[in-house]
Amino acid sequence: MVQRDYILRMIEELGAALIALRKAIFGGKASASEVEDTLRRAASSAGMDIELARAASVEALPAMVAPTGEVEPARCWVLAEALMTDGVHRLHQGEPDLARSSLARAAALFGLVGPRGAFLTGFPEARVRIAEIEELLEGMGES
Repeated sequence: MVQRDYILRMIEELGAALIALRKAIFGGKASASEVEDTLRRAASSAGMDIELARAASVEALPAMVAPTGEVEPARCWVLAEALMTDGVHRLHQGEPDLARSSLARAAALFGLVGPRGAFLTGFPEARVRIAEIEELLEGMGES
């Protein structure tokens, strides 16, 4: 129980760091190295390498995050937040194709968490995150 609480607290902290980082990206105040360092740390805490998550197909991600078929919601959430942040960063870097790719992966992972994915205190439900991603994609001229 103590270990589970510690892991959830760490994941909540990483989720909050990713949200703050996205706000800094939108505000033009995040350096590329800061973004990359935070993404690597977050993905690593979710048991995944950010480069592998970027390279995996949307169809392959579920098997990668839940090889036994059972999704660990907290880890899946952090990886989805990391990919969403990566997509926002790439969009602001003028890399729309890479942005679309990361955002699509993030949406797929939020979808795995399920419609009631608000298991972390202070975080929106998964469907809210998916709607945010859809708005970003629509703003890019694609849904």
